[in-house]
Amino acid sequence: MLGGIIVKHYCKYHPGTEALWYCSHDGLHLCQQCVESREGSLTEARCLLCNQELQSTAQGQGGPLWRQLDRYLRYPFAPLLLPVLLVWALLAALVPPLPVMVPVALLGGLPAWGFGRAVMALRSHPGKARKIAVPGWDCLSDMAGWRAAMLQALPALMVMMPAGFMLVWVSVSAGLLIGALGLFLVPAFWLAIQVQGAQPGSFAAALTYIFSAPRDYLVAGLLASVGWLLGVALVAVAVDVMPLSLAQGVAGALAALWWLALACLCGDILARHGRLWGLDQGVRKASAPLEERRQWVQLCAGRFDKVLLSTGKSLTHKGATVADWQRYDRLLEITGREDERRSQAPAYLEKMVLACAWSEALVLLSREREITPGWLPASPSLRLALARGIHEQAPKMAVALLKDLHDRHPDFSELGDAYLLLAKILAEQFGLAGKAEQYLRFVESQCRDAKLRKQVADYRAAWG
Repeated sequence: MLGGIIVKHYCKYHPGTEALWYCSHDGLHLCQQCVESREGSLTEARCLLCNQELQSTAQGQGGPLWRQLDRYLRYPFAPLLLPVLLVWALLAALVPPLPVMVPVALLGGLPAWGFGRAVMALRSHPGKARKIAVPGWDCLSDMAGWRAAMLQALPALMVMMPAGFMLVWVSVSAGLLIGALGLFLVPAFWLAIQVQGAQPGSFAAALTYIFSAPRDYLVAGLLASVGWLLGVALVAVAVDVMPLSLAQGVAGALAALWWLALACLCGDILARHGRLWGLDQGVRKASAPLEERRQWVQLCAGRFDKVLLSTGKSLTHKGATVADWQRYDRLLEITGREDERRSQAPAYLEKMVLACAWSEALVLLSREREITPGWLPASPSLRLALARGIHEQAPKMAVALLKDLHDRHPDFSELGDAYLLLAKILAEQFGLAGKAEQYLRFVESQCRDAKLRKQVADYRAAWG
C-alpha cells in the first residue's frame, strides 16, 4: 500500500488483465489464463514455467488492515451514506425511552442493514470497488439482497438485545462483557452469508473465516467489540449531559456508524480472501486447453526449445490437428530452423490431405517450390491425393504433381488413376485434348483394369 492506494499488478503475459497469482520462483505476476489449476480452481494454482505452487495476490494486498481503521471510520460519512446515519438517529430520538432497542433496530436500522449488505458485496469485488466507492440508494430496492441483509442483522441483534437488557437491568459489567464477546463473532457470520449465500445454514461455516484469516479477522472482531464498548460509554456520557431524546439520537447515529464501518472492513476482508474461500469475484476462468496455454507462456518467456519439444511430441498423436502443425511450422520459422522445417513439409502435407485443408496445402507447396524450384513430395500417393484436392483451384500445380510419375514411380499401383486425372485436367481445364489423349493411351496400354479402360472410353466420348 502506497499512501493509502492499493498497488494493482497486471499479468506478465496479458498486460491488460489483473494478476491473480504471484510466482516467487520466477518473480512473475500471472492471470488465471497463465497458470495450471485443477478444474479451473481459483484457490490453488501452479506456474506453467517452473511448476511451483503460486501465491494469491489477494492475500496481504494493501498492507495491514489495522492501519486503515481511520478510513473505515470515515467511510460512513460519505455524502451518500450520511442520510443513513441521520435516519437511525432521528428514529432513535423519536421512540419512547423504555423500549428503545426494538423500535430502533427494526426501523432506524433498516437502511443501514441494506447498505451494509451492499457495501460488503461491492467491496468484495476489488475491480468494482475501485470504480464505485459507495453503493447507491437503489441497493435498497434489491429484494434478493434484503434476505442477506436480514440474515446479517440477525446475529448482531441476538447479541445486542440481551446485552442491552443485561446492561440496564442486571449488571453493567455483565452486559458489556456479553456484548463484547458476542459481537466479536458477528463479522464471521457476515462473511459466511456473503460467501455461502443467504441461507441460515451458512452460519455453520462462520468459524472457518476466523481461523483461515486470523490477522485480518482480529481487526474486524476488535472493531465490532471495541465499537460496542465505546458506543455504550459515549451514550452513557450523552445521557448525563443531554436530553434523553437527544442521547437516544446519538445512540442511533453511533449504531449506524458502527454498522457501516464494520461492513466496509468486512468487504475488504472478502476482497483479500474471498477468492480462496470460493467467492465468485467475477474472475474469468481459463478457456483454452492447458497445453496450449502452457506453450503460450513458454513462448512469451522465450523458451522456444521446450515449446518445440512439446509441440513435436504432440504431432505424433492421432488427435494432432492442422492447427498444431501450423503452430509447429511457425515455431521452426521463428527459431530459424529452416532445414528441419523443410524436412517436415511432406508430413505436414499428409496432415492437410487428411483434413482436406487444400488451400493451406497449396500455400505450403508453393512455398517449398519457391525455396527449391521443382520440389515435389517424394510419395506418389501423396502427390495424387494433393492433385485430387487442388486441381480445380490450381490446375498447373496439379499437372506438376502428376506428370512423369511413370518415370519416377513405374510400380505405383495407382498410376492409371493418376494419369486419368491428368488427362482430365489437360482436356477440360487447358483445352489440350491431344495431350490428354497421350495419357489415355498410356492407361489403355499399361492398365488391364476394366474400370479404368471404361473411363478411358467415357473420356474419349465426352471430348469427341
